Amino acid sequence: MRRFIKILVGIIFIAVLLKASSGLYEDWLWFKDLGYSQLFWTPLLSKIIFQAVNGTILFLFIAGTLFSIRHAIMTFVNERLRLRLRLVQDMNRPVLSLSQRRVTIWLLIISAVISFGVSFIAGFTGWLDVLSFIHATPFGQTDPIFGKDLAFYFFQLPFLRTLFNAFFAPLFLLTLFTTLFYIVTRVLKLHSLKFWRKGTVEITSGARRHLALLICILFALKGFGYYLDVFQLLYSIHGHVVGAGYTDLTATLPALKILIVISIIGFILAIVSQRIKDTRLLTFPVAGVIAVGILIYGIFPNLLQSFVVIPNELTKEQPYIQNEIAMTRFGYGLNHISEVNYPGNTPITLSSLKADQGTLNNIRLNDTRPLLQTFTQKQGIRLYYKFNDIDVDRYTVNGEYRQVMLGPREISTPDLDPKAQTFVNLRFKYTHGYGVAASFANAVGPEGLPSFAVSDIPPVTDFPELKIKEPRIYYGELTNDWVVADTSIKEFDYPQGDTNSETSYTGKTGIPFTPINKFMLSLSHGTLRFYLANEVTSNSKMLIYRNIKERVQKLAPFLTYDSDPYMVIDNGRLKWIIDAYTTSDALPYSNKYSDQGFNYIRNSVKVVIDANDGTVDFYAIDPQDPILKTYMSIFPGVFKDFASFPASLKSHLRYPETLFTIQSNMLKTFHMTDPSVFYNKEDAWDIAKELYQGKPQNVAPYYTIMTIPGETKPEFVLMLPFTPASSESNSRYNMVAWMAARMDGSHYGQLLLFDLPKSIEIDGPMQIESRIDQDPDISKQLSLWDQKGSSVIRGNLLALPIGGNFLYVEPIYLQSDKGGSIPEMKRVVLAYGDQLVMTDNVGSALTQIFGDGAPQPTTPGQQTTPPPTAPSGTETPNSQSQSISSILDQMNQIRDLLDNLETQLKDLQSSSSPKQ
Repeated sequence: MRRFIKILVGIIFIAVLLKASSGLYEDWLWFKDLGYSQLFWTPLLSKIIFQAVNGTILFLFIAGTLFSIRHAIMTFVNERLRLRLRLVQDMNRPVLSLSQRRVTIWLLIISAVISFGVSFIAGFTGWLDVLSFIHATPFGQTDPIFGKDLAFYFFQLPFLRTLFNAFFAPLFLLTLFTTLFYIVTRVLKLHSLKFWRKGTVEITSGARRHLALLICILFALKGFGYYLDVFQLLYSIHGHVVGAGYTDLTATLPALKILIVISIIGFILAIVSQRIKDTRLLTFPVAGVIAVGILIYGIFPNLLQSFVVIPNELTKEQPYIQNEIAMTRFGYGLNHISEVNYPGNTPITLSSLKADQGTLNNIRLNDTRPLLQTFTQKQGIRLYYKFNDIDVDRYTVNGEYRQVMLGPREISTPDLDPKAQTFVNLRFKYTHGYGVAASFANAVGPEGLPSFAVSDIPPVTDFPELKIKEPRIYYGELTNDWVVADTSIKEFDYPQGDTNSETSYTGKTGIPFTPINKFMLSLSHGTLRFYLANEVTSNSKMLIYRNIKERVQKLAPFLTYDSDPYMVIDNGRLKWIIDAYTTSDALPYSNKYSDQGFNYIRNSVKVVIDANDGTVDFYAIDPQDPILKTYMSIFPGVFKDFASFPASLKSHLRYPETLFTIQSNMLKTFHMTDPSVFYNKEDAWDIAKELYQGKPQNVAPYYTIMTIPGETKPEFVLMLPFTPASSESNSRYNMVAWMAARMDGSHYGQLLLFDLPKSIEIDGPMQIESRIDQDPDISKQLSLWDQKGSSVIRGNLLALPIGGNFLYVEPIYLQSDKGGSIPEMKRVVLAYGDQLVMTDNVGSALTQIFGDGAPQPTTPGQQTTPPPTAPSGTETPNSQSQSISSILDQMNQIRDLLDNLETQLKDLQSSSSPKQ
C-alpha cells in the first residue's frame, strides 16, 4: 500500500511538473520557430543566475546569523517546553527537547526560504538592469552637475539601486530580529543563554561581536545608499525646477555628504567595538544618523526652500531651469528641430498654386473617422469581416505620388453567428482575414462616397502598384486567438456565391505537431482536442500570439511599442510595420511625459511583420541611440542593420504620430529656451483646436503630401499647427507656428518648426471654424442639413501651407440618423485670407477664389484640366454665389411654410376632436 501511495504521489508530482513547464516549453517552441531563441534563453538564464547569486549571498548572511544563536534558540525552546509541562502539572510525561541536528535542519530551511524568496522577486525585476550595467554604452554627454556620462544614470545607477534594495532591507530586518532576540532574552531574564551578565545590562562579548558585525555591514550599505541618493537628487522636484535645484545642491547635498561620513565612522566604530567592550560605539553612530537625517536632511532644506528660495525663485533657480530646458529638449529630441521663419501672409498666386500641384492632388477629403464606417459598410462583405483602423500611407501610382487610405479586412470570429462558433470553426476553419480596401485621399465619387482604389474579395484594382498576390491575413490587430492551420479540412477564404472559396495555410511559421509537441501543447492548453480531432495531422501547425502587438511585446518586452501599427502592400504581400521606442525615466533634469512615466524617448526600431506567415524582423534605424546599442550588445543578431531594410518598404516608413504628438506636447513649453521667459511662461503655446461633433478638440497630427517651403518636390509629411496658450478667461486661437516631420528618403526623421511673425495675426483652425459658423450662407445650409433625421459631420480642418500662406480645407459630411447609414461627403469648405467658400469639390472652390486659371486637383488617371468655363453672359462665381444664396432662401421659405401647415393641421385636429 505504501509503495502504491509513493508511486501515486510520484505520478502526481510529475504531472504537476509537466503542466507547470508546458507553457514554458510552448514559449520555447514559439521563440525558436521565429528564430529568436536568444530572446527566450538570455532573460531566462539571466534570471536564474542572478537569483542564485543573490539568494546565495543572502543565505550566507541569514544562515550565519541564525547559526550564531542556534544554541540560544534551542535552549529557549526547550525551556519553554519544560515550563509548559510545569503549568499543566504533568511531571510524569517525558520531557521533549529539540536536538541540535533538528534545529540545524530547520534553520537551514528557514534561511533558504527567506533568502531565495527575496531573490526570486529581486531577480525577476532586475535582470535587465544587471545586463545593461554589464553592456552599458556611453552617451558621450555628461550631466550638468556632477559631470558623469549619462550612461551612469541610464545603466549603472539603476543596477546599483537594485543591488542596494536587494540586500539592505533583508539585512536590516535580520539585524532588527537579532537585536530583538537579545532584548527578549534580557527581559525574560534567561541568564542560561549567556547573552547578558547577571545583575547588569552589559551584553556579553559574543553577542556584542555578533551585533557589531551586522551593524558594520548595515553602515557600509547605508553609506552606499546615501552615495546613490546624491545622484538621485538630479530627479528631485523642488518648487519650479524638475531636477536638482538651489535647495538640493545647497542644503540636501551637504547633508548627504555628512550622512556618508557618519556612516563611514559608524562602520569603523562597529569594527572597533569587536575589541572594545563599549556598546556606545554601536549606539552613538546610529543616533547620529537619525539626528542628522531629521535635522539637516529633513527640516533644514524645507526651511531654506520656504524662506530663501521661494521669495527669490527666478534668481536662485535660473541656472537649474536652464539645465531643465536643455535636458528635456535632449530627452525628447527637441534639440534637433530646425527652426524656419514662415511669412504666413504672402499672397498666393496662380503660379504658386501650380507649383504646389502635388499638394492640391492630395488634399485629404476622406477623413479617417467617417471613412472607417464607410469601409465597414461598403467593403465588410460579411459580418465576420472587420476593419479595425484606416492607415494613411503613400504610393507612387502611375508615376504620381499619391496619398492612400488603406484598411486591412480582418477576421473577427466573435462576430460569427453564435451557432457557428464551434471549436472546429474557431480553431481550424475561420483562421484569417482577406485583403484590404483602399482609397486615394481625395477620390470621392458622385454620391459623396470614396472611390475605391482596391476593393472587393478577391481584391480588385486598376493600379499595378496596389495589386495583392497574397491577401490572407493570419496575423493582425484583431487575431486574438490561437488556431491550428493546414489541417485535413480546408480553411475559409471568402464567400463565393452558394459556396465558399477555401485554402490551406502555407506560411513559414507555426509550431509543428510532433508527438512530444502535441503532448505538451495539450497540457499547456488543457485540452485533449489535439488527440480527439481527426483534423489535426502531422503537417498541421499551431499559430499562437497572432495579435501583432502582443507578438512583438512577447518577443522584446524591453521596447515600447506604438499603439497604431499600419499595413503596407509590398510587392503583392501584406506587411505590418510597427514603430518601437527605447524609453527611460533615467535622464537627469528631464520632465516626465504626462502619465507615461518616461523622460527620454527615441524611435530607434522598426518592426516588420508578414501578415500571412507571421515572420518578425527588427530593424535598427537609429543605431546611435545608446539604449538600443546596449540592447544590441545584450542580444546580438536580433536587430538587423538598417542597410538590410527592404528598399520596397523604405518608401513606406512613416514618422510615428505617437512620437510626433509627444514631441508637440513637450514643445508647447520647451520651445522657450530663455530661463526667464520659461519661468514666466510668457510665450507658452497650445496645440491648435478644431470642432468635431460640435465640441472643440485638439487637432490631431495629420499626414499629407505637400511641398516643404524651400523645396521643389512634394513630400509625405506629418504636420501640426500651434496657437498661443489659452485659458478660460483668455482664449486665443491665432496660429503662431506649425511643425512638420519629414520622412521621405534621406530626410527621414527631420523636424522643421515654422515660426510665424509675431507682428501679425494669422488665423488658426478654430478661427476658421468660427468663420464657417458665422457665414450666413454656409451656416444656413449646415443648419438645414442638421435637422431631425440627419446630422452634419465636419471633417479634419487641414491648414495647408502654400506659397507663404495657408489654404484651409474642411470636408463636410452628411449622415442619416438611421442605423447602418454611411457618411457622405457633400461639400468642401475652402478658406484663404478673408475669402470663404463652400462648394461641391476642391476644384470648384479654387476656381471661385482664384479664378478660371486655378489648377485643378486630380486623381490617378485624370488629367489636370480646369472645369468648363462658363460662356459669356452666364453666371460668374459671384453670381453663382448669389444664385446659391437665393436657392437657400427659397428652401428656407418652403421649410417655414411646411411648419405653418403642420401647425394648422394640429389645430384643426384638436378643434375637431370630441370634448371630454
